[in-house]
Amino acid sequence: MNDTLARPFQLHMPGGRILHGAEFPSGRVFVDGGEDQDPPVYAVSLGAALEGFPGGVALWPEDLGRLPEE
Repeated sequence: MNDTLARPFQLHMPGGRILHGAEFPSGRVFVDGGEDQDPPVYAVSLGAALEGFPGGVALWPEDLGRLPEE
């Protein structure tokens, strides 16, 4: 049994839009379409998912903890 959990991330887009996603232990990725009702994205890897989000940057929980507070 694999007890590794999915790993959440935020996808920061140019212009300030933030989407939420998760990377599963298999390496596959889900990105929620957000409040704009865009369809969710499923991909075989984070790299493949990012191809659909030009300029997007994935930030993991440990990255967010290092950002200065606004």
